[in-house]
Amino acid sequence: MKICPSRVVILSVLMLFIGKANFTIVLENNGYTKIVVAISENVPQPPDNGVALINDLKALLTETSAVLFQATGNRVYFKNIDILLPPTWTKTTPSTPSLTSTHSYQLADIRLTNEPVNSASGSLPYTLHSGKCGVNGNFITLPTEYLEDVATNLKVQAKGLVQQWAQLRYGVFEEHGYPNDELLPYFYRHPNGYDAVTSSNDTEIKGTLEKLSGGNCEVNENGIISDQGNCRFVPTATEQTATTSLMSFHWLDTVIGFSEKDKHDRRPPHRQNRLCNSKSSAEVMANSPDFNNVPPNPGQVTTPEFQLLKNLMLPVVYVAMDTSFPANPNNTNSQAQNLWKRGVKNLFFLLVESYPETLVAYSTFENIDFGPEGSYLKEKYPLKRIADGYYDLIAIVDNLVVSQDVLSRDVSAVIRDGEARLRQYKDTGGSILYLVTSTDSVTNDTVIETDLAERLMQNNIKLVVAETGLSDGKSLSRFSVLSQGGYYFKPTWDSSYFTPVNNEVDNIFKNGLKTQRRIITSRKDSITTSTPCSGSFSIDETLGTNTTLALSLPKEGSFTITLTNPSGEVVTLPNEPEVTNWNYPDSTVRLIWQKLADDTVIGRWSYQVAYDTTSCSSCETQPEIHLQIGSSIRSATSPALPTFQPWVSLTTSSGFVDISEHPAVIQTRFEYANSNLGGLIVTADVILNSVVKASIPLFDTGLIDPDISKDGIYSGIFYPDTDGNYKVNLYAVHGASVKEGGRLLSPDQNSYCCGSSLPTSTLNYFQFTAREAIAFEVRNAVTGTFPPEFLPMVSDIKASTYGIDNNLVYAELKWSVPSNTMSQVVKYSEDYEQLLNNFEAALVATIVYGSLNDIQAGTAIAVYVSAPYTTGKSVYFVVETTATNSQKSRSHVVWTESNPPENAFTTPGPTTEAPSTTTQESTSSTTSATTSTTESPIITSTSTADSSIDSSTTQMSSTTEVLTSIASSEPTSSDSPTPTDTTSSTVSTSTTGSTASTSTTLDSTTISSSTSAATTTSTTTASTTTASTTTASTTTASTTTASTTTASTTTASTTTPSTTESVTTPSTATTSATTPMSSTTTESPASSTTDSTISTLSTTTASTATDSTTESVSVSSTLDTTDSTISVTSTEVPGGGGDGDGLTSAEIGYIVGGVVGGIVVIGAITGGVILYKKKHGGGGGSMPPSTSNNGRSGPSERAGFSNTPYPPSTPYTYNTTPANANNGRQVESFEPAAQNNDRLGITFEDEDMCMTAM
Repeated sequence: MKICPSRVVILSVLMLFIGKANFTIVLENNGYTKIVVAISENVPQPPDNGVALINDLKALLTETSAVLFQATGNRVYFKNIDILLPPTWTKTTPSTPSLTSTHSYQLADIRLTNEPVNSASGSLPYTLHSGKCGVNGNFITLPTEYLEDVATNLKVQAKGLVQQWAQLRYGVFEEHGYPNDELLPYFYRHPNGYDAVTSSNDTEIKGTLEKLSGGNCEVNENGIISDQGNCRFVPTATEQTATTSLMSFHWLDTVIGFSEKDKHDRRPPHRQNRLCNSKSSAEVMANSPDFNNVPPNPGQVTTPEFQLLKNLMLPVVYVAMDTSFPANPNNTNSQAQNLWKRGVKNLFFLLVESYPETLVAYSTFENIDFGPEGSYLKEKYPLKRIADGYYDLIAIVDNLVVSQDVLSRDVSAVIRDGEARLRQYKDTGGSILYLVTSTDSVTNDTVIETDLAERLMQNNIKLVVAETGLSDGKSLSRFSVLSQGGYYFKPTWDSSYFTPVNNEVDNIFKNGLKTQRRIITSRKDSITTSTPCSGSFSIDETLGTNTTLALSLPKEGSFTITLTNPSGEVVTLPNEPEVTNWNYPDSTVRLIWQKLADDTVIGRWSYQVAYDTTSCSSCETQPEIHLQIGSSIRSATSPALPTFQPWVSLTTSSGFVDISEHPAVIQTRFEYANSNLGGLIVTADVILNSVVKASIPLFDTGLIDPDISKDGIYSGIFYPDTDGNYKVNLYAVHGASVKEGGRLLSPDQNSYCCGSSLPTSTLNYFQFTAREAIAFEVRNAVTGTFPPEFLPMVSDIKASTYGIDNNLVYAELKWSVPSNTMSQVVKYSEDYEQLLNNFEAALVATIVYGSLNDIQAGTAIAVYVSAPYTTGKSVYFVVETTATNSQKSRSHVVWTESNPPENAFTTPGPTTEAPSTTTQESTSSTTSATTSTTESPIITSTSTADSSIDSSTTQMSSTTEVLTSIASSEPTSSDSPTPTDTTSSTVSTSTTGSTASTSTTLDSTTISSSTSAATTTSTTTASTTTASTTTASTTTASTTTASTTTASTTTASTTTPSTTESVTTPSTATTSATTPMSSTTTESPASSTTDSTISTLSTTTASTATDSTTESVSVSSTLDTTDSTISVTSTEVPGGGGDGDGLTSAEIGYIVGGVVGGIVVIGAITGGVILYKKKHGGGGGSMPPSTSNNGRSGPSERAGFSNTPYPPSTPYTYNTTPANANNGRQVESFEPAAQNNDRLGITFEDEDMCMTAM
């Protein structure tokens, strides 16, 4: 083969390397450049070699550019885009791609992928968001399936991608909710009492409410939707006038822009409201540097320029040659030296023949390391394609001369400098450090073996060592094991010396660099004779061979290691001789090196290091030691080791974090079994100049700012006060049961499930340490003020209405304490605009039960508050937290019902006795109904760190504290007030002929328990309160027959809309006919009842608070009943359920950013949907009571949404206007007008059930 150097190609490669430092998207003259769209290796090359796929991708990106340009007022568009093809595509594509070594899928802005079948994102794109408002996202995942509709639905697909771009580039969030989502509900309870669609639009959107199972959704006269999990708002295809927002109903033809300040409802519970202080998308985008001094350019051509690239993902090869005089005299003659020169030249020939695109560099070293870091390894030939530099490299090796008067070398400095030069290729194929050296290395102890071994593995650098010399002076044998390297030793060079060395390099190229080893724990700590260093570490199912324990410590003093396996047995370690750092006899650092037997037992191990100074008069009293434990993959058939990706969100169009613009958001994820690892406790130590500046817990609860969803992505915020170059050490350990980013609303609304939570995988006993996992630069560090949205904020507030007592309204508020909190306060107002715009003028709510004193990050706060009540008005609440720098941030708004029930507030008692119940009796024949719900805690099951975290490990201590706080469950039953003398249910029955009309008026009452109990009263004006206690009990008034599971009546010739709903804690839940736990309402319109019985049998999970809720129901039907028995059996698992299952108990108990027990959380999607009713001129047709949950399991609706006894004329008035009349309201007014047909924007279309969205 003839090798012909190509200077042009060399120049192009050099240019690529010069541009390597900055892959950030740049805005130039209205156009975005340096956008990288990469196709994953999991996308097979199609039969047409990818022509159609690439054309569809170009068409989508071209249309996206045009839509973005229009949506931003003719300001920005895509100017040029690099499309990176996968290395597995070997056939010719439409045009030959240019080769690159600086781009990769892992670094791309948009990543086209065939996601696993079990992916919850389905065919929809999503953005991995930073979690902070106005801060760049990380990348967009674009499923290949999304391209399938490009040919027929290009504009809609492009608008969906614009929504994701806005999240990625401008840091905004979606403005819609998700069905069955506990944090971001699809429907929320408007303060005026009706259910509304979570959305954002500048005027009404017309549409219908339709069941996924077919037919129209069921809505009562007050606008309350039943079976919400099976219900969707379907906008009509025509007659729409709304132009915003692309962040919600983007697929509508008329929607072309982002939500704007003057037409943005700041209350609905979507992420944009919750996380951006209720600002519109346009307000947030206006603060982006992209729109500073960028005028509109209406005549701009928006078609991007495309370039096809391909990275073969070949590792870089960096050769380092020792030119010091060899340690073994047998290697000094010319014949011996020619042998190793031939071996290196054979390596170059292998690469140029088989891998001509490989980048190769050549350097030399000798003598002791005298200069500054980075100067020891002398680069003689910079990185170039081997095909371009082969002959130059051969000439350099041929002319190499050994320095006869230099007798030493420092291999630690060689590897240190090599690692620093090669770490940049971590994600573009990795690198091989090919080291040819001699034994008897010296060191000045500036580099410790264990530290450097971690960095090589961390940065995907494979060390391949060819060492000769005296066998007792091996410098790199142990280090190669620690760093997952390849080690080859012979005392003298011979003709076969380099054959196995070069074969290993060839195998690496054929199979790719793969992570085969992991550092489990790496701990630096001080030790004394009286305080041993003890802790634990975990071995999971993927590890178990070459498990090593390396302990770096002072040379003086006696140290003893005791190791205990998961069965509690003390393990006898082999008596390995103590050595020194890099085997240099004069090193001041001693190294105890122990290797466990292969197939190390899976589970939690413990260790103890004891220190003894009795034989040493000059020993340090408190020396520092460094313990490192690592292990390699268990077997060739074991699952691949988890990989991790850490990042820090950089400032727009820059390669650093500008603190004057936003804080540093640190995130990481661990990928395993085609999904992210959940259930981890993760800590980030942020280091500046070798000093830990902060130890930050990274959360994945979806509750602690900036973590926005439970998705296996762990997030935290760092507020530096000093400019500089920071490094981050990451520590992770399996320890909590937790369950991705900004999601796109599907036009069919059938294929998505979870906005705030997605499935994750679990790896028991997983433990991981990555020192210097991330490096980032900070500029413009400030000690002053940040915008409120940059501060840690309460992002998961939820609430429930307790009731009215002596002209005060009582509510229970719950939230998680954000990071960096010094104090917190609750304020209230009847005007939510005051809380948003003039918070200082708002009054402080009275804390009647509970405390705000616990400010540990992640602590679950639960308090009862009171505020003055005005009849017919909701009271709004906001939590303000003050950070360590005295800056303040505020939660989104929650509110009470406008007409809550009278309910005397009683301080919780010391026991879990059932709350008292007062009923009124009458001689009238009535039908009684009982409704009770249990509010689920935010975290239903979170284990503490006692069995999975080394409590003595310094870097994990803060995380352990946080986990303990998070794991604390919601207040138990003894913590809830006891309602007394309360009328919460009015059920009346009147019969005329064969037609019975049942009217049920229900309201919300919060009570607490462990196990449910039913209390039923039969009266003309019945007062019913349902309480749950540790033991089941039943109180029945005016009954003929009653059992412990029966709510019965003396006479009932009508349907009985009765519901008993409750949730028990795991320790008290039973499945028994005597312990009613949950039920749904069932209606029998054509049966006769003498004794009406409701029997419940259910199993429910993890709940601590019970909310008794009733609502207004009007039923008209023809009845001839003699007996009616309703029996309901259900099984509830919080957070479960798919389409049609409705809200789960978790959603019922709270809807963060939604409605909880009558309190709506503001901060989600703007606008709402005004609900519909059938067109009737008088009494409505037969409708099920709103307590009927239909397909829902358990007590979903009661605690999830409030039900206020509105007068029949509020909020709906029977419409007598012609069909198709649209009596719409203006978006600027969110309160209903005086009672007339225009106040709710109701649209009627004949007998169809219609609605409008606001």
